[in-house]
Amino acid sequence: MNAGTRPFDVINYWGSRAAALVYNKQRMGRKLEKTIAAISRRLERESARSLTRAMSFPDRWDPFFAPTMTINDVYAYPTLHFDFHARQLSLSQPLR
Repeated sequence: MNAGTRPFDVINYWGSRAAALVYNKQRMGRKLEKTIAAISRRLERESARSLTRAMSFPDRWDPFFAPTMTINDVYAYPTLHFDFHARQLSLSQPLR
């Protein structure tokens, strides 16, 4: 999967730009709330054993990806990713 890093970056960039034309702040907010609710419901149904299942990930795609990640890591990823970008976009907090 790491071999696909370059195409992934291009698709991720242009996909985000195109999505901004469709999802305004209100629409994106509603979508985010529905997505978080669905993820929360799914997480509540996971067993302790299932959260330890792991698979390989393309660790060059994102700074929060590891070569191997558990399902628990995957559930934690969106928060890490969001907090990272929130720090990037904030003028009141220094970048780390």
